[in-house]
Order: sequence, then structure tokens, then C-alpha cells
Amino acid sequence: MKKKFPIEDHDISIGKKSSAFLKFDFGDLGVRKNVDNYNEISIATERIHNFFVDHNMTNNNRKFSELNCLVSYMIPNEEQYKFFLKNKRYKKDYGHNTENYLNYNLFNYSKKNKQLQVQSAFLELSQPHTLSLITENLEKIDKIGFYNTISVCDLFPDSEEFQYSPFPKYITNFLGHKKWFNHDLIIDEQFYKEGLYKNNLDDLVEARKFVDPKIKFEILGANEKEKKCFDFAGLF
Repeated sequence: MKKKFPIEDHDISIGKKSSAFLKFDFGDLGVRKNVDNYNEISIATERIHNFFVDHNMTNNNRKFSELNCLVSYMIPNEEQYKFFLKNKRYKKDYGHNTENYLNYNLFNYSKKNKQLQVQSAFLELSQPHTLSLITENLEKIDKIGFYNTISVCDLFPDSEEFQYSPFPKYITNFLGHKKWFNHDLIIDEQFYKEGLYKNNLDDLVEARKFVDPKIKFEILGANEKEKKCFDFAGLF
């Protein structure tokens, strides 16, 4: 029976030392066609929300000292993809190298630095009180830092175009995933049709309503214009 995507291998590991690792595997970008990564990140985001709702109800006395969440894809290099197109399969050693993995670290937390770091896709796609659910289950937290949606892939470790472009050409053109899109964290110009600010400030303001006011919000790597917009929205 032919598989219908999106299908994800959903793995949640809770370690003995109060650590949690959430991973969502959405398959191979050489095999699949026209992948909509943003839609699939939204699927993972919904699963994460449900996990923390359940955790609050059944294990609310257990806090995490380490927390990580990955959305993962396999990705062939140019030679591997051409071999796949010709032979309808990969060579046996495919996937044995870390370069064949592309990951979004949607959020990560460590008790050591008392900070939860969150990518813009998770902020934008999560429910307003999802971040509150997460922070309530962390041992110690002083700050939430937000930053652009970026993927990590050893296939192009030094390529700014691949790492930071909203439309990385290797994925959109060579592999043919026209819907692939990495959204920046935008707070200084409008792109939403609705909302007070019509950008990610609206998402931040909504999340701020539910998160403990003692926990600070910060835009990681913000320029002066972004800092002013952030302060104007009362998020300092």
C-alpha cells in the first residue's frame, strides 16, 4: 500500500535525568514530491502542544532540565539524487553520513543557561498558550529568546544561501520542493492581513499574555529598528 504524506515518525524520549527529546521524522526529500515543510512543522507543533497538555495532567510534578525538539528530513547530495532518479533507489551506504540529514531545532532549553530558545515557525504556528505550557514544565527559566526559522544541514555547512534563504534553491529548484519556505522572524514590517501589527509582534503579544511575567522575552540578534518595535509593543 502506497504511503500518503505527511507521515512522521513521532519519537518522544524522556531521560532519567529529567531530559526530554522530541523528534519528528518527515522522510526523504529525494523520494518525496513537493514537500510543504511549513505545513509539516505545524503538524509537529500540534503534537508538541498535545504532549505538554498530557504531561501537565499526568506528570505535572516532573520538570525538565533539558529539552530539545527536532523536525528532521533526509536529504541527498547531487550525486546521490541523480543516482536515485536513474535507479529508483539509493546506494546501500546512503544515510550513513550526517550530511544527509536536515534538521530544524524548533526549540531547545538547558537549565544551565535558564533560557528557552524558540524558532519563529514554532512561535507562529503554536497556540498562544503553548509556550506557557512548556515553561511551566522547565526547572528554571529566566528568558525566552526568539530567532529566525533556520535548518541545520552538513551538506552545505558554509552556505549562507542554503542556511538563511527563505527559499534555498537546492531544495526548491534542484529537488523540486516549490512549497519549501523558511520564514524569518519579522517584527518591523507587515505581512499578515490581520492583527494589530500584522507581523510576528502579534504572535509575541499573544504568547506574552500567558507566560509568567517574570520570564523575559528577547529577539536574539535584533537590530536597533527591531528593538524599538519590540519595546513599542511592550515586550521588553
